[in-house]
Amino acid sequence: MIISIRKIGAFLRFTMAFAMLTLMFYVLLDWAGSWMIPPDPYRVPVGHAIKAFNPNDLPSHSFSPGDRLKLYYWYGE
Repeated sequence: MIISIRKIGAFLRFTMAFAMLTLMFYVLLDWAGSWMIPPDPYRVPVGHAIKAFNPNDLPSHSFSPGDRLKLYYWYGE
C-alpha cells in the first residue's frame, strides 16, 4: 500500500477548513440566536408598566380546591 503525502496533506487541509467553517457557522448561529431572544423576559418592568404577578405578594390564606372552583365558576374566568 502506497501512502501519498499529497493526499494526506489535502485531507488535513480539507478537515481543517471544514472544522473552521463549522465553528464559524456555529458562532454565527449563536450570535443570531442571542440577538433575537430578549435579554431577560422576567425582569421588573420600568416606566409606567407594572408586573402582573409577583409570587412574594401572595395572600397568607389559601383557598380549598372547592372554594377555588366555586370562585372560578362565579367569576366566569
